[in-house]
Amino acid sequence: MSKQTRTPSQSNGGAVGYCKPPVYTQFKKGQSGNPEGRRKGQRNIRTVVNEALNQPITIREGNRTRKTTKLDGVIMTMVNDALKGDAKALASLIVLLRSLGMTGEPPEVPTQEPFTADDQGLIADYFRRNGSTLQQPTDIDGKETPAGSTHSETTKS
Repeated sequence: MSKQTRTPSQSNGGAVGYCKPPVYTQFKKGQSGNPEGRRKGQRNIRTVVNEALNQPITIREGNRTRKTTKLDGVIMTMVNDALKGDAKALASLIVLLRSLGMTGEPPEVPTQEPFTADDQGLIADYFRRNGSTLQQPTDIDGKETPAGSTHSETTKS
């Protein structure tokens, strides 16, 4: 099978550049860009688990029967076992609720501590070594505060 080469003048009006590749490098009609790729209809693990959990089942509650999905049945069983005092079921239920954000606890906010004199000095040293200048914080009067001191120290003097 030989590859036919076409000159750029045969298509694109001779224009070759950004978003206009030469015709001889383009995929032929019906040719895939990834011939060894995943076959159509091939299922992955997520699809298989999703289908298994969404299959309908019949549950009996007392004298009553009803249809629900397997996922609903698993969750109802976990909740019922937790209510009966099963510690493992309760722990699993709490983990599930936390992962879904349903515990009512506010999300943990990362705390950022204010800069110290050491931090300010390190930042100033970094900018000095890399050729940039650090803009010094200014006082209320417009005066620059020294890099090693804080705003409260300069207002005392």
